[in-house]
Amino acid sequence: MAISISTWWFQHVAFSPSTDTSVAHAILGDAEIRSDVATLIASADAAPLNVSTTQLKEFVQQISRLNDGAALMRGFVSDAHARLIGENDAPVIITPTEQYTIVRDERAALSPDLTLPVPIVGSLSFINTATRWIMIASAAGALLLFIAGFLTRPERGELTFALAVGLAVTGVGVILLGYLVPVGPLTGLSESTWMGIFPRLANKSLGSTLLLGITSIVSGVIIMLGTTSLRQRRQRSTPLSVSRYREQQAWSR
Repeated sequence: MAISISTWWFQHVAFSPSTDTSVAHAILGDAEIRSDVATLIASADAAPLNVSTTQLKEFVQQISRLNDGAALMRGFVSDAHARLIGENDAPVIITPTEQYTIVRDERAALSPDLTLPVPIVGSLSFINTATRWIMIASAAGALLLFIAGFLTRPERGELTFALAVGLAVTGVGVILLGYLVPVGPLTGLSESTWMGIFPRLANKSLGSTLLLGITSIVSGVIIMLGTTSLRQRRQRSTPLSVSRYREQQAWSR
């Protein structure tokens, strides 16, 4: 179950494209991604708008750092994320309507569709599919093991000790897969500018990741210490069986 929860959180953080404004705002916080979007729009729309490319690029970058500006771009930003991880193989398009709402000039509505150069990263697609199946398979395995363990009627101490270990491992897995992997190894799978999505999303969810991870670890440690002390008290309070007492008496003679 620890594996299932950890991979579920990994999927939630890194492999769940969303049109939510806060997600788009977080992704556009990456300077290189923001520059790529602004450069593409400015290169296409600067001439029709009779402004310099540099001036329009700076304007687009400025509004992308605002929540309202990110809301205008959330559609193609979500499409870029989906294409990067292989969930959608269609090109990422910035429509004339989106260009118009971004640059705030009706003349941009006459521009052609713009295609963002976002690649499909095969290794990300494999990881996305693999972790999804691992999440499902480990959850099913955990359920079967729980049923099997329950049928064997384990002692209460054994059950709580297993729960403690599971919680601690879950906490470590959540922090590892929810933050350390997205900000580190995952970004090295491609040289695309859009790989910056993962550190941005990991940092956006950092508070929730730490809360879930640390809470699980602390709960596991507390339960484990309580279970250990309970076991020790039972061992000290349990009287010797008659046969064991007789054996000790025989040895003493």
